[in-house]
Amino acid sequence: MHFGDDYERQMYADLIAAYEDLVPGVEVEQVYTPGDYYTKLQTLAASKTLPDIFWLSEGRVKEFADAGLMADLTDVLEKYPAISDGMFDGALDYGKADGIQYCIPKDYTSYVMYINVDMFKEAGIPIPTSDWTMDDYMKLSGELTKVANGRTTQYGTAVNNYRADWINFMGNYDAPWFKDGKSNISDPNAVKGLKVQADLIKNGYAPAPGTTGESEDRLFIIGQIAMYPSGRWVVPSFINECDFEWTAVEFPKGTTRVSPFITANVAINSQSSSKEIAANFLSFQLSQTGLGYTLSSGLSVPLYEELITDKNILAEPAEAFIATSNYIGDKEQVEALGTGKWSEYNSIISAELSLVFEGSQTIEQAAANIDKKANETLFK
Repeated sequence: MHFGDDYERQMYADLIAAYEDLVPGVEVEQVYTPGDYYTKLQTLAASKTLPDIFWLSEGRVKEFADAGLMADLTDVLEKYPAISDGMFDGALDYGKADGIQYCIPKDYTSYVMYINVDMFKEAGIPIPTSDWTMDDYMKLSGELTKVANGRTTQYGTAVNNYRADWINFMGNYDAPWFKDGKSNISDPNAVKGLKVQADLIKNGYAPAPGTTGESEDRLFIIGQIAMYPSGRWVVPSFINECDFEWTAVEFPKGTTRVSPFITANVAINSQSSSKEIAANFLSFQLSQTGLGYTLSSGLSVPLYEELITDKNILAEPAEAFIATSNYIGDKEQVEALGTGKWSEYNSIISAELSLVFEGSQTIEQAAANIDKKANETLFK
């Protein structure tokens, strides 16, 4: 059972067909669930009818582990050592709860900045290089914003109210935004990172999320924003729909660089009667042959050092994603995930940032509110 878009549905259909050809007598049922995935997964869990294999985001691992819904995969890694050989350091941590390996990340995406090359050329501005800074980003966002008759016709960038974005902005200022088991977003460096997002909107360089009638990635596709921070999952739609030249560069640097680890893990049902077959299928999925199917449309990045530079596995745009592999992961993210309260914490942050982006409160007020609510209700 898995989520994703139609590209992923087809990729996994192809993967399953290839596996069935290799292992005669085994049939794999694909349960593609594009909407309301976790509600359906929890319904199946309640009725004890979970699929043998299912996907789980990094934020749900502790929750499902505590409920006893996933098999311990330690023996799977011992039986199939190629699964973890050459995997980026720390990647397996995103599938652990209380030190036990309950899930295996199937791939990941880091965060980069997508660039409308045509807009940069029209403005006579060079494409940013890897040494660009947050100050450069703010300046370019202003230079690439166009206003006519009091109406913004082109935005320099976009702001997302999404976990990868705010982890990135805070992490790039080396902020200890989760510390000693507590929310610590009031830390000055965390506030400094989030303030970049708020100032982009305040200055008119980016629309407030959800106010244009179009999603932020759609604004990039239709040529209304010049720079778009996002993950690898937008690549297939950009390839198929953008009628202009575009590329991707590393995210601008604050005082350092951090890229959050955004993944879908693969778990095996603890009550499955087909654990051996499920483990064998998982090993095929994460083999070079299997990854050739699941990464074919460019939606995500391989977890393995030797494959990230293989153009048959990671197609263009590649260089920015190769660069981010050198600093992928955020220790605060790992610590917060380990609490098992990630979903609730994420909701508090998103709600408070929404008020900032719509102009109802300051970043400082939001940070104080987040820490107060989270530490009084979740991390007591």
